[in-house]
Amino acid sequence: MNPFKYGSIVLERDFCGREDLLKQIAGHIKAAQNIVVLGERRIGKSSLVYEAVGRLKGTGLLYVDILGIKSVDALCKRILRAIVTIEKKASWLTRMLKTLSYLRPAITIDPVTSMPVISFDASVELTVNSIQEVLDLLESIGRKRRFVVVFDEFQDIQKIGDADESIALLRSKIQFHKLIPYVFVGSIRHRMDELFISPDSAFFKSAIPITVGPLPYEEFSRFLTRKFEKGRRKVCDETLKLVFEIANDITGDIQQLCEALWDVTSERETVAPANLQAALELIFTREQKSYETYIGLLTDLQFKCLTALAREGGKNVYSMKLLKMIGPHSSASVNRAITRMIDINILFKSGKEVRFVNPFFKAWLLPRGR
Repeated sequence: MNPFKYGSIVLERDFCGREDLLKQIAGHIKAAQNIVVLGERRIGKSSLVYEAVGRLKGTGLLYVDILGIKSVDALCKRILRAIVTIEKKASWLTRMLKTLSYLRPAITIDPVTSMPVISFDASVELTVNSIQEVLDLLESIGRKRRFVVVFDEFQDIQKIGDADESIALLRSKIQFHKLIPYVFVGSIRHRMDELFISPDSAFFKSAIPITVGPLPYEEFSRFLTRKFEKGRRKVCDETLKLVFEIANDITGDIQQLCEALWDVTSERETVAPANLQAALELIFTREQKSYETYIGLLTDLQFKCLTALAREGGKNVYSMKLLKMIGPHSSASVNRAITRMIDINILFKSGKEVRFVNPFFKAWLLPRGR
């Protein structure tokens, strides 16, 4: 069985390191202190929070994924569905159904997970004023049991209609929930900064920031080596250094490339740099449709910018060398093209550098942009 896991929460034996951060997060949760967890996508933020909560006996976790949310109605209903998964007492669920009777809720049991699932009448739409009612339900649970609320990809709350009013109402209610710690997780740094660092934001200085960076090479490489050894494979240090380089030191991407290396090698084989191309080709085969979708979204100029960035990197986006590779276009038009690709989540800013959200898409592009 392939021991490498990516694209999902990893816990316990599959979780590596970060003991100092785990202690920090656990301490803040015990003190009912709100925190904001920042870091690049696939760096392991959500797994870190889950692992920290999992080590706190008697503390539940109410998880709400904000990714892609577009309306207050969707926000409120996601929170309500999360409440159902954490609150399993039949008497409380019955009371909740009566409180929300106007939504015509129905609770069923998922045949796969055996967990309760709630659905609502799609014709009834919740508004900004419903946020207060939903958070009051959270508060009522908090009076009788310990749990932490985790809002993942929280920066996407800025995309909903009536965002400013909704954010202000959320903050006004959360600040009085003294028994419930809130954890706000986000992967788009400048948008999270707008929410928690800008003095104009309702969430200004409302949570202690914790930044999650790459795992140290020595620690993570030992962890990965042990994983390979479980399948009687030996991985050389040179291979792992190339894996970290290709994946830009991002934990989830490193795991994905190691998973592919496992699949293209056999027991008692040494996993060498020569195996990397086969592993990448396996990833390309699995992801090619999504790559082609990305390409279909781009204009000719955007594609030229993307291939130039793939070849030269994004540290000097407006250098003469890069602009010559793109062709006869103004720096303003190049800036608009790059900004657009950031907006549609193909690229992202990491400090002053522009990087690919998916490093394997970058590797796939390289021979196609010549």
